[in-house]
Amino acid sequence: MNRVIASNNASPERVIVVDSGGNGDFTSIQMAINAAAARSPSAATPWLVLIAPGSYAESLTLANHVHLAALGGASSVALQAATAPALEAAACTVRGLRFEGTASPLIRAASNFSGKLGLQEISIESTLAEQDALRVDGGQVELENCRWTVGGRLVVNGGSLSVRRSHLVHQHSSPLALTQATIEVSGGALFLEFSLVENKAHPSSGGSAVKFSLQAPTAVKFFHSVLRAASGYSVDSTVNLTAVIAACRMNADINTSKIGGVLDYAYYAAL
Repeated sequence: MNRVIASNNASPERVIVVDSGGNGDFTSIQMAINAAAARSPSAATPWLVLIAPGSYAESLTLANHVHLAALGGASSVALQAATAPALEAAACTVRGLRFEGTASPLIRAASNFSGKLGLQEISIESTLAEQDALRVDGGQVELENCRWTVGGRLVVNGGSLSVRRSHLVHQHSSPLALTQATIEVSGGALFLEFSLVENKAHPSSGGSAVKFSLQAPTAVKFFHSVLRAASGYSVDSTVNLTAVIAACRMNADINTSKIGGVLDYAYYAAL
């Protein structure tokens, strides 16, 4: 291969192009990932898979140090997952994909995952009730500049989730759906920065923007973020925990009977 493209510290000879129309090295994203993984990538010598605009009917298992990026920019590549999860985590970065399909969860970091998955400029637009966008059981997942509207949740049961400069919405029109928060945390850690987290579920189900339950998190830090609830608290908890919430705005209160620590926020019912 003789590419004149370099990103994520990948030199031109460590770049693979995927094009469903046959104008690249592969027509399948997973085949490209597997080919790059067979070349023993590392943090010092990563591989980059560039994906031409189009729709790809695949569920992907990522590989360490094999990064993915949409050639046409954000949302130019649609991943239509046939089975769950649409994306299985590895230590790499994924940029510019749009997730479609009914898989739940769409993205998963399993309990045996110990690396860091970066998700940049990822878009999801699915209001199917109770379809989860993300499940984090291990490792680190970092969202940056993402725009997600989902009928289900982002679930953190272990590991950590960091959200920066992103807009996350829980929204569906089903009055029979379970009451869910946009982000539900049972253990692990949650960090928000410069982000908007909204719950726009049907009024009959409603829910918080963020809810903690079952097990106290190891760390909670929210900075300069907006949290909107459909009902109840903007930030709720059924377990006692300590948090740092600074310079945030909310349309409902925090459950201060369970949540203590540094709580610096403004409450506006009409927000």
